[in-house]
Amino acid sequence: MFKEKSHKKGIIRSENYLSSSYRPPKPQARDQEIKQIVEALRPLAHRKEPDNLFIHGPAGVGKTTCIKHVFDNLEQETYAKTVYINCWQYNSRQSLITELLIQLGYPAVRRGKAVDELFTKLQTWLDRNRSIAVALDEFDQMSEQEKVIYDLIQASKNAEHEINLTLISNNKPQSLKFDERSHSRLNLNHIKFNPYTASQLHEILEKRVKEAFRPDSVSDDIIWSISEYIAEKSGDCRDALDLLLRAARKADYQNERKVKGKHLQKAKQ
Repeated sequence: MFKEKSHKKGIIRSENYLSSSYRPPKPQARDQEIKQIVEALRPLAHRKEPDNLFIHGPAGVGKTTCIKHVFDNLEQETYAKTVYINCWQYNSRQSLITELLIQLGYPAVRRGKAVDELFTKLQTWLDRNRSIAVALDEFDQMSEQEKVIYDLIQASKNAEHEINLTLISNNKPQSLKFDERSHSRLNLNHIKFNPYTASQLHEILEKRVKEAFRPDSVSDDIIWSISEYIAEKSGDCRDALDLLLRAARKADYQNERKVKGKHLQKAKQ
């Protein structure tokens, strides 16, 4: 059933490079945005107060990839600690601070522990250790936005070391459920990630094709066709990678040595 269509040498060498979970060593086509993030976090390297950030833009435009890339370098090159939390998974005040403490090395907290007591633990950690950069991805999913922000700001305000807050969202700044006082305390710098252009998608796909496919199996014309189609449709890199993978699988299934226009058309259906 499965052996009849399997190949010893298909055109795809590794689908990993086409997966949305794959993180390249350096994000492509986002140099300016990375530079803005680095400048906001740079004071942490000198144990000074950093800027807080609100990173926004549609899905699949590199927001998470870029912040994780910068965080990796921040930990490698400075004394700061980084924490990344997705608010889809940790969307309440208690679950967020619990996950933050676990990433800081505390044992899992038993249920029923007072939230204020947990934030006191965070302040103690800041007094005894180092500054922290905290990224809260999908922040629009957080049910208690204002309380969480207030808690984190207060923990930093009363401690020896600083907290940077980077809020990441698919929605515009107006979606934040803050009052004027919280906005003033945070003093967020906004970084907007626009949808990828056809040229940017081509740059990304060209690199992934070299990593994921056997030589000469995906032409530059196919890469441009996908890039232009997705740029017009969504500008979402994940969509472009998914379309490329589906077209390649169709070519593989038909024992073709190249991805052709007919495979691309079928993949769009």
